Amino acid sequence: MNIENTKILILQRILPHYRVGFFEYFCKKYSDAKVLFGQPMETESLKNSGYTDNNFFTEIKNIYFNKSGKIFLSNIYSEILKYRPDVIISVFNVGNLNIYLLFLLKQFLGFKLILWSFGYDPVKGFNPDKRFTDKIRLLLSQKADAVIFYWEKGKAEISNFSERTEHYFIAPNTLDTNKLFNYKNLFDKTGSDIIKKELGLKEKHNFIYVGRLLKDKEVEVLLEAFSKIETTRDDCRLTIIGDGPELQHLKDLSVKLKLQKITFSGEILDDETTGKWIYVNDAFIMPGRLGLSVVHSFCFGTPVISQMKEDHFHGEGIGYIKNGENGFLIRDGDVNELSEKMNELISDQMLLLKLKQNAFDTAKNDCSIEKMTEGFDNAISYVLKNKNL
Repeated sequence: MNIENTKILILQRILPHYRVGFFEYFCKKYSDAKVLFGQPMETESLKNSGYTDNNFFTEIKNIYFNKSGKIFLSNIYSEILKYRPDVIISVFNVGNLNIYLLFLLKQFLGFKLILWSFGYDPVKGFNPDKRFTDKIRLLLSQKADAVIFYWEKGKAEISNFSERTEHYFIAPNTLDTNKLFNYKNLFDKTGSDIIKKELGLKEKHNFIYVGRLLKDKEVEVLLEAFSKIETTRDDCRLTIIGDGPELQHLKDLSVKLKLQKITFSGEILDDETTGKWIYVNDAFIMPGRLGLSVVHSFCFGTPVISQMKEDHFHGEGIGYIKNGENGFLIRDGDVNELSEKMNELISDQMLLLKLKQNAFDTAKNDCSIEKMTEGFDNAISYVLKNKNL
């Protein structure tokens, strides 16, 4: 069987905007691939993308069984019976009740089941000897035809408790980097000064946060650090792009800190617009939990500053940061060190240029959309080879 003619169904609980680019890239490579996705919980801040190509995406219905949204079942079965896939790739968490039914169905329909996962609870880590949910995760990982992890650490955590690991693969979690690189090329031709003028930025130096405003992002640490910058310089601005439950708290804190050069721009989902904002900034700062924001920033050659945390806190984005090379990792909760690193970056032009170039090189070499797709290719090839034995 030609791998690129394989009939593949990708099952997602929801379809956030940052996933659309990868799935389109994947479905163009695998001509018989489709993505099924459901609706989010009404109370959650992450929503479905407003744009979907009907050739690639089909919306189905999710049924949620608790307020957290972690336990759910999806109306996918008529699509499976109609499509008769060779391979199903499913989002993997133990509350996804579809997985248990898929293990039963695969015995009758003959498809191979690949589970796709971060790997473990980023807060609690992974220990099946102590937590029942981890014991279930380990069992499902061992029984699946293949498991794809977002990053090396996810694979390593599960492998420590696994009897077999040859069916474990890594697809470095990323964005549609080709699209973002194209935007950067356009911005390079336009020039930073012209884009700054377009965005209304008058300050010489700029810092930015882009993401959901959640407690675990610890944006208040950034505001406190920027207040120290403001006491010594008048040529810097901090822009906060995003929305979420912490928005009003952060606005109140900015007033309490008497910040003058801070802008809350709200949520911006347009890739070109957010790209412009990231491109013209000296650093992207996310003190709390890191995920794909690191890739987003690096694609525009903008270094990232965050905090060092305990082993199980950050998402996969932390794996892309090399301290002092393409960004900085400060001591947890050290507002003074964060302020010092921000000031060091804008005071040393050679350092800034080095970090910017290294950030872009990391995006090109370590977290491209091609590398992520290669991880999927390897897992699909593996299960198809075993199917034909």
